[in-house]
Amino acid sequence: MDRCLAGCCHRTYPAPDRAAKPPLRIVRCIVAWPCLTIAASLVLTIVMSMVGWMSVINYATLPGKDGNPFKTVDYPVADPIAKQLNAFTQAQAHSNTVLQQQQLGRRRMHEADNIHSARSPALAHLAPVWQLATAEPFALPRRLGLVIDGLGLVSHSSQPARELSHPRRQLTQTPQTSTLTVLLLGFRSSTDSLSPAGLAELCEMHQGLTSSASGFDGKCLKDEHGTCSLPMTPLAIFYGPPGYNPEAFDVGVFDLSDFEACARAVQEGSANGGSCSTSSYAEVAAALGTFFALLPHWLQGSFDCSSEAGQLKNVTHIKLLAAKLRASSALSPFAGVLNFFFDKDFAEPQLESRHTRAVYSYGAPLPGYSTFLPDSSDPTLAAEAVAQKTAFKTWWYEEGMGGLVCSNGADCSDTWQEVEPISLITVLFWQEFLIILLGDGLLAIVPVVLVFLIVWLHTGSLLIAVVTLTEQVLSFTSALFVTAGVLNIRWLAGQHPLAIYIVLAIGADDVFVFVDAWKQSFYAGPEVNASLEARMSWVYRRAGLAMLITSATTCASFVASALSSSAPDLTNFGIFTATVILIDYILVMTLLCATVVIWHNHFEMKPGLCCACCQTNGCDLLCNNPKPATTTERAQRIATGQGELIKKGRVVRFFEDVYPFAMIRRLPARAASVLCLLALVAPMIWGVTKLEPQTNSAQILPDSHPFQMFFDIYGEFPISNVDSTVTISIVWGLDEDDPLDTSGVSMLTDPDSPGQPRYNPNFDFDAAAQLKLEQACDLLMADENVVFETVDVDGVTTKNVQCWIYAFRDWRLANGRSFPATSGPTAAVLEWRASVSDSSWDEDLGYQVGAGGGVELVWTRIRADSTINERGRPSASELRLYYDAWEAVAADINANVTASLGTSVQIAAGAGSDNKWVYMIQQELYVRMALVGCGVGLGIAFSVLLLVTQNLVVATACIATIACVLCTVIGAVVFRGWQLGSSEAICLMTLTGFSVDYVVHLAHSYMDSGSLAAVERAHDALRTMGVSVFWGMLTSVIAAAVLTMCLLQPLHKFGLFFLLTIIFSYLWSTLFLMPLLATIGPRPLTAAAKVQQAP
Repeated sequence: MDRCLAGCCHRTYPAPDRAAKPPLRIVRCIVAWPCLTIAASLVLTIVMSMVGWMSVINYATLPGKDGNPFKTVDYPVADPIAKQLNAFTQAQAHSNTVLQQQQLGRRRMHEADNIHSARSPALAHLAPVWQLATAEPFALPRRLGLVIDGLGLVSHSSQPARELSHPRRQLTQTPQTSTLTVLLLGFRSSTDSLSPAGLAELCEMHQGLTSSASGFDGKCLKDEHGTCSLPMTPLAIFYGPPGYNPEAFDVGVFDLSDFEACARAVQEGSANGGSCSTSSYAEVAAALGTFFALLPHWLQGSFDCSSEAGQLKNVTHIKLLAAKLRASSALSPFAGVLNFFFDKDFAEPQLESRHTRAVYSYGAPLPGYSTFLPDSSDPTLAAEAVAQKTAFKTWWYEEGMGGLVCSNGADCSDTWQEVEPISLITVLFWQEFLIILLGDGLLAIVPVVLVFLIVWLHTGSLLIAVVTLTEQVLSFTSALFVTAGVLNIRWLAGQHPLAIYIVLAIGADDVFVFVDAWKQSFYAGPEVNASLEARMSWVYRRAGLAMLITSATTCASFVASALSSSAPDLTNFGIFTATVILIDYILVMTLLCATVVIWHNHFEMKPGLCCACCQTNGCDLLCNNPKPATTTERAQRIATGQGELIKKGRVVRFFEDVYPFAMIRRLPARAASVLCLLALVAPMIWGVTKLEPQTNSAQILPDSHPFQMFFDIYGEFPISNVDSTVTISIVWGLDEDDPLDTSGVSMLTDPDSPGQPRYNPNFDFDAAAQLKLEQACDLLMADENVVFETVDVDGVTTKNVQCWIYAFRDWRLANGRSFPATSGPTAAVLEWRASVSDSSWDEDLGYQVGAGGGVELVWTRIRADSTINERGRPSASELRLYYDAWEAVAADINANVTASLGTSVQIAAGAGSDNKWVYMIQQELYVRMALVGCGVGLGIAFSVLLLVTQNLVVATACIATIACVLCTVIGAVVFRGWQLGSSEAICLMTLTGFSVDYVVHLAHSYMDSGSLAAVERAHDALRTMGVSVFWGMLTSVIAAAVLTMCLLQPLHKFGLFFLLTIIFSYLWSTLFLMPLLATIGPRPLTAAAKVQQAP
């Protein structure tokens, strides 16, 4: 037992003296042919880089590809929900192909020349930043139509102009009837933005944007009568002519016990019945009649808040009416009109809305122009559109409109006391966002320059600094040879550029370890310095093993994180980064080693290039002494007594003997250091338990940036009538158990090929299936999870359900045919589709070519708009509630399902993580990946440490230190308010890998020490690695600190996470691990102990 414990907890014999070992063969080759080694390393990595990049580019330019090497597959593709989505997407694509081949296809709603799907070009460039999706066309009032056009949504009114099919024909458009741009305004107040004082400021701003603005009439969006369209603003609710009288509505009617029943009865047109009394019915009918008289003014009424004709109405009464309307379930469709202006916290009894919003639209062609076709393929027409945008920008700036609405962060605190306006004007957005990208791009280059300068400063060699930067860049570029050329992963994830900063830190750390080992070899004795081969072999063994351990542990951590993720994006990034680190290690041991040989032979004893003239005889030593004595030759002279020992630098002596050794030399100091850090980790562990998935949309910019403030304000509102909601498809025809055949495909190697859809072999669109489909539509029309269609001025509402079976039924009955179709149902459907010009239902029918060559109907769907805001980002738990509700809807539809139709599945609209259900499982994945990735990383690190140190005590102490680093970093970012999103998941992937470096370096040096006392062994470890660890930490901290200055939040968060990881890793390794090992660390057995253990 004693011998077993001795082997587990103690090293039986001191570490052998490496000076006695013969030179390594690889070192002999490098020393003999350093230039050849450098040339071979450069040529090989450059060729690997070229082959890797060519493989990526060739893949991106294959037929059917979009030419972009960057792909986004950031969701768990193997999840059943993701497989259903991918199967349905592929089924739609296959059906379209069949229709085109059979010449049965027709133009889809989303084609560029279809007026119902045209998107405002003013917001086309905004879509990647703020998702503005397309909704189904509704017959909207003019005023709502203008707003929807500006938001990139769809209406029948004021659509952007389309280029005709004859580009040479002279085109002429009615002036200012197409949307040129949209001014989106969000307002916030510390109390109530819709107070009388707040409304007065809104009125003043409205006047400044319209009547007081010189040339506004030549810029506004006009209707068919040539009148400037009305903006969408809360002023229309609170101001109006004398005939507009909101106080005529008696809000006391809401207090009737049977109000809800009566309100439904009035809307349904049933005079009495149910739980609504006769007297209440009359009272509610009168009140709703008054309300319907007010509604047209809210939707499209004119107002003039600066004149007596547009007097301010009773603000308190209007707010009370709005709150009552929003609280009524029977009138919920009409609440959507108010939701655009009143935030989600507006309710009784406070009646305060801290936020409100408005939209102003501007039109084209501008005076002096005949067309506005920004998407035209005709260069002349496109240039004319650009000229109009430029003219508008000039007018905007000359009129000082940006200062009026506080655009781009302008300080308007002296102008607006009650409300703070935050604006976004679409035509100016891109150029302002481009400034952000340019600034962050320049900041992203700064860490590269700083690492180069720090390496130059520490090593004192410009040559080594250049080679360091070269090997880091080549490590990144040549890694594609392995991932793309060998592993066939021929695409880049959006996270790939982050690997540059990872290799900057790890590569610089390796260089410091290697160069410091080289400098330490000068003091290692005559046997080490007997020859250059012997000295370099000593360095190779000491530094090479230390770097190998850290590189292997870091690589393994990244690979483990990659394999624990089912999202191809993160898997690709983890494998790529591990490959970069591995190649960097190989280049350090070859390219850098050969460079050090050349530096040793020719430049080491010469003064530095930039400081040569600052030294005595510096320039003469640099230029006129081509072959000074090398450091190896000087070490040999010192050994024979012919020279004086060169003292170590002050910085080196400081980290060898002062910090942290002077602080931990005595036991009380060691205990205090350990206890202080343990006290720090306790609240951090509590913070780790509070880590949760992201509950809101991922931030692009910091909270204080005007763009982000605008997005945040728009997120404070419930769904309104101008907000698009998520469309849910109820789909029949897919295989219920396994809808996607993924055999022979992998989205890791081909992200554009998720697999092939599997269809239900029993699907048959017979009479029973048609009736069941009709019944499913009836269920959706009555379901509370379906949103009401947009309210019109007549007060009529309906559920927003799109059922093609209704149209098919009506067509057959109108044409003297029976319903359901009993013979040849597929032929009947094709006949219907060929006989009508409306193509809106084509996307709800799926076909394939049958065994006989004919077209078969293999799947179908019906659609319903849900109550989920399409632009919102609810938390995973909230989305899970929505998902379960729609699963219950699907279950109700599937009750008593016919065998021919089969079981349906519900699928949300949107591709990838833009799909709400996929976004839900993505957020849940991040939590699992964080826990599993960190756990697996710790397990791998422990295994490597145990293998290298062959000591349970040291391995346990190291893994405890790394675990404390993980808890401290995660707890710190949780206390900063971070949640677990995509950026945070990437950071967690790097956490374990970065946390092990300093710990492993110092622990390995501790075990390599030949001293007997634990304190002296810790001192030896600090002498060996203290200065290298410090310079590695300093380099990483400076590089990370620069990234924290970026405005783009993915870069900022990565920089901050990187910074915290490096700082805490350094502190825990020097002030916790070293004191701990100095107290309980293993020691070599003495000769007496060895005799006692002998058999």
